[in-house]
Amino acid sequence: MNQNRKGQRAEIKMFRGVGYLLLVAAAFCTMVPLLWLLTSSFKTANEIFAVPIQWFPSFPPRVASSPYIVEDAYPKIEKPTVINETTWKALQPTLTQAIWTKAQTHIAANAQLANYVPSEKLQMEMIEGLWQQLVTSLPDEIWDGTQASIIGTVQDAVIPETVDTIWGSVYREVALGTLQIEDLDFNRTPVEDVKWETLQGTDARVRLSTDTQTVANLSYDFQDSDTLHITATVPISVPVDQIRRITLPVRGDASYHRLSLTLSVLQPETTVSTTTTGITYQPTRPYVLESALWKDAVWRLHGIPGELEASHITMQQMETTHTIQSMIGAETGNQLFLQLTIHQPPYLSIVWDKLTSNYRNLWKTVPYNRYFINSVFIATASTLLTLFFCSLGGYAFAKYQFRGQKILFGILLASMMVPFQVLLVPLFGLMYDMGWLNSYKAIIIPFSVGAFGVFLMRQFIVTIPSELIDAARIDGCSEFGIYYRIVLPIIKPALGALTIYSFLGSWNGYLWPLIILRDEAKYTLPIGLANLVGIYRQDYGMLMAGTLLSLMPIVILFLAMQREFVQGITLGSVKE
Repeated sequence: MNQNRKGQRAEIKMFRGVGYLLLVAAAFCTMVPLLWLLTSSFKTANEIFAVPIQWFPSFPPRVASSPYIVEDAYPKIEKPTVINETTWKALQPTLTQAIWTKAQTHIAANAQLANYVPSEKLQMEMIEGLWQQLVTSLPDEIWDGTQASIIGTVQDAVIPETVDTIWGSVYREVALGTLQIEDLDFNRTPVEDVKWETLQGTDARVRLSTDTQTVANLSYDFQDSDTLHITATVPISVPVDQIRRITLPVRGDASYHRLSLTLSVLQPETTVSTTTTGITYQPTRPYVLESALWKDAVWRLHGIPGELEASHITMQQMETTHTIQSMIGAETGNQLFLQLTIHQPPYLSIVWDKLTSNYRNLWKTVPYNRYFINSVFIATASTLLTLFFCSLGGYAFAKYQFRGQKILFGILLASMMVPFQVLLVPLFGLMYDMGWLNSYKAIIIPFSVGAFGVFLMRQFIVTIPSELIDAARIDGCSEFGIYYRIVLPIIKPALGALTIYSFLGSWNGYLWPLIILRDEAKYTLPIGLANLVGIYRQDYGMLMAGTLLSLMPIVILFLAMQREFVQGITLGSVKE
């Protein structure tokens, strides 16, 4: 007997150990999507779509000069499995040179890429990137041919689109586009032939470009100083107090260095190194070179910004005395003296800018605050109405006897089996007839009573002793007083469970609000975040950041009502 009991205890311990391991494994599998969501909110687009999968965001490079080459962007060239070692040693030098020769042809033909700084490191990174693209696309049969046929096939596979893609992954350089001045009447005037110049004694260079999109390419080095300046003088056809904003297309180098624009209003007959007192506009914050793509850097001087213009940098006007170190013709009219400043912040600041870029851009790209407030209002109103009407309905079904009670309750339960998609068309027609389209009423009121909520409340209220309610009636309590003072405090655990279910359903609602709402100012978070990914936009990093922030109210609600929720789902599970 003792041996049998020991054997049973050992089996129980083993079963518990296996059960604990399975629970831990299940919890880990559940947390994997949340971990991916969290880490992706700090990643760039290249890191999100990296192959193989990159679980955690990488730190930005320590860049002291530009242009620069992204090191180890692609793995080293490896021998194809179908070629022997001897043949590969003889073929590899000729093959890599052939790939680079074909790539150079495409680079020279593309005006946007032709004005670059050559280097052996760039050549190697381009060859490695193109090789990785070729390995996945070329069949194994080509390696059985002669050396000439292999080289010809490989060169034919190097197409301009692939060269452009690899170039954008390995080569980083700051470029400036055509400056535009917009007045208060929203008239845009491009400023052609802007001559950007570097100040004497600075490690910065300006290279003019023949590309129609690129006006100048910038080279800089922070070895001697962490701040560099380039200047330009442009004529203006409108008074400076009528300028709404100045737009400068910038292709950054993903260095997370900071670019600032300072402009001064110059009067005629201003000469070199002349000290004058005038109006100067300085930015309230810098423009971060966080991307290697073309983006518009916008500095606002006057006017009220629009809802989606949070990314515009506000300029502050001040009276200053400044020394102009640029020759200005004496016969010209009013001009703007522009000074671009490139600053290298501390590396910790660069890391912070990189990890929070998706969150900062989220507020600049979409009115996230408005979406958040709309969702909070709709979810809160819908939850409160659901608690009130479902508890009333459950109380009526549980404690009142009336004709047709069981039939009505059966119909209520049967309605839970009807999919919501079946009700879309008739419900939309009803909202149209009532004139509730594009309103919050059409989202809140139709779902203020749900069959599941009434059923849940009824099952809890049934457990309340009827003698308690009869005693309250004898004491003179009204029917609503019984509901408010007796029933509601007792069913608080059930109300907590229903609160979480109702709030979660309303907070994540997407289909019905998308059908009803037409005004973007009334969009909820699911609709607003879904617009971040479309045909012309692929902002998955900001989508991850916005989705993670949208989880915070749900987590806070669950933590605040955790006790009631657990009691609600376990009440009645143990028989006294």
